Amino acid sequence: MIAAPGILVNGIKITPDQINSEVQYHPAESLLSAKYEAMQSLVIKELLIQRAVDLNLCEHDEAVKSPDTILENLFEKEITVPEADEETCRRFYTNDRNRFFTSPLFEASHILYLAPSDDKKVRAEALKKAEHALARIQERPESFEEIARSESACSSAKMGGRLGQITKGQTTPAFELALFNMQEGDVSNEPLASEFGYHVIKIHKRLEGKQLPFEAVQEWIADHLRRRSWQKAFGQYVQILAGKAEISGFKLKKSDTFLVQ
Repeated sequence: MIAAPGILVNGIKITPDQINSEVQYHPAESLLSAKYEAMQSLVIKELLIQRAVDLNLCEHDEAVKSPDTILENLFEKEITVPEADEETCRRFYTNDRNRFFTSPLFEASHILYLAPSDDKKVRAEALKKAEHALARIQERPESFEEIARSESACSSAKMGGRLGQITKGQTTPAFELALFNMQEGDVSNEPLASEFGYHVIKIHKRLEGKQLPFEAVQEWIADHLRRRSWQKAFGQYVQILAGKAEISGFKLKKSDTFLVQ
C-alpha cells in the first residue's frame, strides 16, 4: 500500500485506496513516478466525467462505473481534429524521408561461446575461446562452418552456425549493431560481447534497405498526424478543464501527452 493524501476535484474526493489500486496500471521507473501517473489519471478521469455530467451526457455514478462509452461520446462532442490532407502528408514524408526506408536484410552465421554476463571467470574463458576460433578462421576462412558445428553453443551449430535471414529488431541490440556495421563477406574483426557471451559473426549476404514510395506510407502518415493532433488537442482540453476546476492535493503539470486509463 502507498500512503497518499486524498485529492479533491471540485469537491469530489479521490481516496488513497483509489490511488493505491490505480498504481498497478502505470508501470514506471520508480514507485514515486507510478504514483504520480496514477494520481494524474484519476484526476483527469474525474475532470472528464464531471464535464460529461455538465453536458447532460450521463449521471456521475453511472460514468464512474462504466466510463468508456461516455468518455468516447464526450470526446466526439468536444474535441475536433482536422484530417491531414495529401499536401501535409507529403510535406511530412519529404521532411523525414529516412524514416521510410526498409531495413537491410542479412544472411548471417555466428559461433556463440556462452557466458553469463555476471560471471567474470566464465566470460574470460569464453572470450579466449572466441579469440582462438577467430584466429583459426582468419587463417582458414573455410573453417568457419566446421568450428561452428563443433564449438558453438547456439542451436544453429548443427547448421554450421547459419541463422537464416535477419532484419532489424530480430536480434539483440549489440548483435544488430554489429550486423549493420558489416558488409557482405565480412567476418568479425574481434569477438562480439553480448548478454549471452561472445559471438564470431559472418555475413553471407547483405541486401540494402530501400526508400518506400509516398503512396506506400501515406495512410500511415495520415493516421500518425491525426493521432498526434488528437493528443495535442486532448492535452489542451484537459488543461482548460483543470484551469476552471478547484483541485486540491494534486497539481497537473503542463503536458501534451496526457493519458487516461
